[in-house]
Amino acid sequence: MKGIIYDIQRFAIHDGPGIRTLVFMLGCPLKCLWCSTPQTQKPSPEILYIQSNCKKSLRCVDKCPEKAITFSDEKLKIDRKLCNACGQCVDVCPNQALKLVGEQRTVEELFQDVMKDNNFYRRSGGGVTIGGGESTMQHEFVTALLKKCKSMYIHTAMETCGYVKWEEMEKILEYIDLLYFDIKHMDSRIHKELTGVPNELILENVKKASKMRPIIIRIPLIPGYNDSEENLVNTAKFVAKLGDNFLRIELLPYHRFGIGTYEQLGRIYELKDVEPPSEEYMQKLKEIIESCGVKAQVGG
Repeated sequence: MKGIIYDIQRFAIHDGPGIRTLVFMLGCPLKCLWCSTPQTQKPSPEILYIQSNCKKSLRCVDKCPEKAITFSDEKLKIDRKLCNACGQCVDVCPNQALKLVGEQRTVEELFQDVMKDNNFYRRSGGGVTIGGGESTMQHEFVTALLKKCKSMYIHTAMETCGYVKWEEMEKILEYIDLLYFDIKHMDSRIHKELTGVPNELILENVKKASKMRPIIIRIPLIPGYNDSEENLVNTAKFVAKLGDNFLRIELLPYHRFGIGTYEQLGRIYELKDVEPPSEEYMQKLKEIIESCGVKAQVGG
């Protein structure tokens, strides 16, 4: 069985206990306006064009078998409809102006890769965390990988947006020790405006998952979009009913780190005028959550 990963990060300390290896899967059913990793949204590989590295050798133009790369008006252009992300342009670029995102791996290959850090897991109480993109889009692959991790007594965690059939998530949860669950907005209509999908399935899955595993709710706070007191209070009231497996809410402040990636993908970033919130403002939002009797912290 093969899956498509975006990246592996080692020695992480913010996505579960101890020292962890983070595995980022490719593909996501949501299209959040503020997404900081747009290169993980599509379930298939893509080519990034890093214009600042480009010296206009034009080897990529000659090499592309689909004729998806052209050069006109002193600009290199990639026709995303023609490009099949074969990577031949990346291989011939002398200045690393082109980058292929997405790599196919078997479960065994990836498992052997994360096992390289097993000594660190043992010493620190760490383990493996699966994220994305959206990890559940490749639920069979993720389930198989986590099952192998648990066979070696490795602590496992997963971050999810929760927009997935319950029967698929339920299978994954058999091999999960800790679940991070994103809630973008409590109002379904607004949620759809912000992410492209409604939230009924997500909220229902939160309630079901919290009966099976310890759960941490994460809220990405986007000024002017989901940071109203009404939304935060409604979220706090919702999670307060989840029971003893609910651990806390983590408020993740909006940042602009992904803007350059939109340009590399030839896409428009719609929130370029939104400014990141101050530490003082984030503390104020944290206090709103806590006033409802719910434990909260800023950051992961």
